[in-house]
Amino acid sequence: MCISGPTGAGKTAVSRFAVRELRRETAVNTAHVDCLRTRSRAAILEEALVDAGLKTRSSPKADAASSYLAQMEDADSPIVLTLDEAEHIEDEHLPHVLFEADGVTPLFVVHEYERFAARLDAATPSRLRTGPHIELSRYSQSELVDILQARVDAGDLSGITDGTLELIADTAAGNAREAISILREAYLEGKSRDERVTPALIADVREPAMESIRRYNVERLDTPHRLLKHMIDDAGEIRAGEPADLFEVEYPDAHGRDRRRYLNVLVRYGCIRKKGSGGGRGICPLTPLSRATGSADPPS
Repeated sequence: MCISGPTGAGKTAVSRFAVRELRRETAVNTAHVDCLRTRSRAAILEEALVDAGLKTRSSPKADAASSYLAQMEDADSPIVLTLDEAEHIEDEHLPHVLFEADGVTPLFVVHEYERFAARLDAATPSRLRTGPHIELSRYSQSELVDILQARVDAGDLSGITDGTLELIADTAAGNAREAISILREAYLEGKSRDERVTPALIADVREPAMESIRRYNVERLDTPHRLLKHMIDDAGEIRAGEPADLFEVEYPDAHGRDRRRYLNVLVRYGCIRKKGSGGGRGICPLTPLSRATGSADPPS
């Protein structure tokens, strides 16, 4: 199965819910791997085994990938492996390997279905298309209000005035992650001011809410993405071609398409922004982000 859709459309939430319901019905191992952070074949398979409770972390071996796959196939129960952010998998052959593995069912979570399929080796896209594809779209305003109201009720949050949830939903423009983060920041700010949470407060907390999401996203990045982000932070606004020159110093073997993909990831998750067009195109950081190692609060 493949689930696709834009950021904040609920892809991860749907995949986790589906797997949780499946476990109620049958004996099955499950694992969830974030491929934005874990991208090589061996690392993905090891993370899957660890998340499924089938092994503990160990020092990597030369034949680690084949060993990990054999452990999956030898497990007492089949494993449903959710590969979140699957378009970032380094090994284009891995999806086909998982399709062929006994007792392993992959669930791919991606942003753009066709772009993901086009990256795979020649034998895999047709196999991918034989399975179900669920395409999610951005939430409507009424759906976002329902999502926010459920969190208000679950948290027994007081002081949320009429019209506030509707304004948050409008501000988030269909992105549930942004809407939830804005609600959280608004509630905390209201408590610190000893005030009710009103529509007037939303404009004050939107940027802190976005900054919270950016911090969370940066902490999810693997080393090459994070390095490129910090290079752009240090340089400030730079011309469109300069990141490749900077990046090549640290990763001389990286292909141009890899660097472009890294940049697109940083743009998608609000870590940098592109500006201008043609020869005047540039790239700049959105806001300075601390390099401290403290954990950010992910949207819940």
